[in-house]
Amino acid sequence: MKDSDKKEINKLIKKLDGGVWSLSDEREFMENLYVGRFNYFLVVFSLFVTAGFANSFTNYKYIVFYFGGLILFMCWMPLIRAYKKFNNIMQILFNEKEDHTLYLLQEIMKKKGFKSKLVISRWMGIYIPILCILFLLSVGVLISVDIIK
Repeated sequence: MKDSDKKEINKLIKKLDGGVWSLSDEREFMENLYVGRFNYFLVVFSLFVTAGFANSFTNYKYIVFYFGGLILFMCWMPLIRAYKKFNNIMQILFNEKEDHTLYLLQEIMKKKGFKSKLVISRWMGIYIPILCILFLLSVGVLISVDIIK
């Protein structure tokens, strides 16, 4: 990233808390939106798994899983957008807002020897949705080739 881009980003970050809606308010809003979309994703996944295994269409059961994979992929797009926004907000608060409570808590945890190895938001936004979509598609393939009935 160019120095001019970094300076422009720093100027924008300094302007974030200037209005009525602070960066903390935006973090709270995005976190609730992100978790809500993730929960919705899990509900849709469980509905398709249940519909796929509980139906009596033995000849066309795989279609439910393929269709479920497609719908889950479409549900994943807004989840990724919320993940990226939430992740950017958290990076700003943890790394660049030195007077923010989250930054101070992170520094205290670092001094106590805590090292973050597992980022839950990444699991919720990327890994779990990919695993769910791959699960539906792989079950659809296994049913298509008569390995699972």
